[in-house]
Amino acid sequence: MLKEQVEDLLQENIILKRAVGIQHERQKESEERNQELQHLKQMVTQYQKQLRTLEVEAHKREIF
Repeated sequence: MLKEQVEDLLQENIILKRAVGIQHERQKESEERNQELQHLKQMVTQYQKQLRTLEVEAHKREIF
């Protein structure tokens, strides 16, 4: 009886360790995607500023 309980607990421990490993990988992937998203947002902001600058310059050339 005690031996069976120990075996059951060892099996459950293996399963839990595997689950923790999977969760850790998912968390890591999520953090990487979040970093990439933040970088892309910064690039969009930079490109929007460049676009506005070019639009102003183009408008000035149309006036003159």
